[in-house]
Amino acid sequence: MSCSRTTSSEYLKEKEIEPLINFDKMPSGQVEGIMPSQHPLIRNTLPQFVNLGFPLDHLLEQINPDLKIRQQVAELESRQKTLENIVSVLSRELGRKEETPDIRVGEALARILYLEEKVEQQDSLLALKDVMINSLVSRIQTLEHTSYDGCFLWKVSRVGRRMQEAQIGKRPALYSPPFYTNRYGYKLCLKLFLNGDGTGTGTHLSLFLVVMKGEYDFQLKWPFQHKVTFTLLDQVNNHHVSTAFRSLESSSSFQRPISETNLASGLPEFYPLNSLYEPGTGYIHNDTLAIQAVIGTKA
Repeated sequence: MSCSRTTSSEYLKEKEIEPLINFDKMPSGQVEGIMPSQHPLIRNTLPQFVNLGFPLDHLLEQINPDLKIRQQVAELESRQKTLENIVSVLSRELGRKEETPDIRVGEALARILYLEEKVEQQDSLLALKDVMINSLVSRIQTLEHTSYDGCFLWKVSRVGRRMQEAQIGKRPALYSPPFYTNRYGYKLCLKLFLNGDGTGTGTHLSLFLVVMKGEYDFQLKWPFQHKVTFTLLDQVNNHHVSTAFRSLESSSSFQRPISETNLASGLPEFYPLNSLYEPGTGYIHNDTLAIQAVIGTKA
């Protein structure tokens, strides 16, 4: 019986002390702002300790420092969380301020690169169009100066300057644009030496005919056998000077061309240089010389 009472008494004491033990495990937030004598757990437990004859003053002295520490820790934790939130907000704001300029600069650079590529593409297209336009202009000019009836008029501009270039050997010969005896006929051009060539060097204008490789040579009669008439035109008084010659069947100059052009053949002493500037003549007018070539239609 005594053993049973002792066991029951110890059990009751453990049950009565259990709330105080569990008090240490309470969350710190529940302890904040509560005085030791006011805490519900202590208030409900104190009468039990009174019945057991427990020294309450000693108990409060032991509990009070722990409660103060818990209150301070809770306050510090609260302040720490507040500071952490502030730091987090500031970090996000600073991150935005730091990232935004970089993003904008990156977008601007990408836009600039895109526009530069577009400009380069447009420049390439414009350059290609310029080439095509220049080619078309050249073809139009060629067609405008091309004759298809065997009668060709050649106006040589800047004669004074070109005469000086010929005299110093810088550019002794000039070539005319091509012309044809008919639409599908022989392709020809003129070759002029302003300071002469061969026996006419330094004394005469030398004028030659050049047979060129044409698109329709396969259907033409070879060698070329036609009368050729060169005329130096007086542009003021109509005192024209003409000289004619016939192509030689045996000359390589009048055979079907193998290369782009045959050797030139014609008149090395076409007209005396000292007669070009005689008073009353208009062979050179506005610094321009006019020469006509006529190819006979009959062989």
